[in-house]
Amino acid sequence: MIEFIAGTFLVGTMIFSIIQFGFLCAGQGAVETAAHFAARKFAINARTDFRKAKAAALAEASSLCRKRPGGGWEGTTLTSIRFSLDGKEETAPQARSGEAYKVQLTHGVELVVPWVNRMLFLLAPVPKIRVADKYYLLLHATRWVTVE
Repeated sequence: MIEFIAGTFLVGTMIFSIIQFGFLCAGQGAVETAAHFAARKFAINARTDFRKAKAAALAEASSLCRKRPGGGWEGTTLTSIRFSLDGKEETAPQARSGEAYKVQLTHGVELVVPWVNRMLFLLAPVPKIRVADKYYLLLHATRWVTVE
């Protein structure tokens, strides 16, 4: 009887882990897509108004991350974008045509599967954050973009 209970617990944990990893793969794909479209929106608008281009890129990334499978409004508050000119940390107040910018998107993906969320949160070697009773892994995507 004890073997049956232990086996059931182990099989249940494995099934839940597979489901959670599926959600994480979908989340990483959404973060990669959001980084691509945000960088593209930034590249198109950066020459006319640099500050509005950064805001438009963040809005685009937040919107795409919110509309992903399993996304929600609370995850958009954990979305951030960093822009760096030629990969250096400083940014110019104005963008010129032909300049290369490194766009780094970070988005918090909630671990939603019970039991597994706590274990994966403790074992994951990525940046993570806990807000109240919710566990988030911070997924990253980087794109290089040339201002048009």
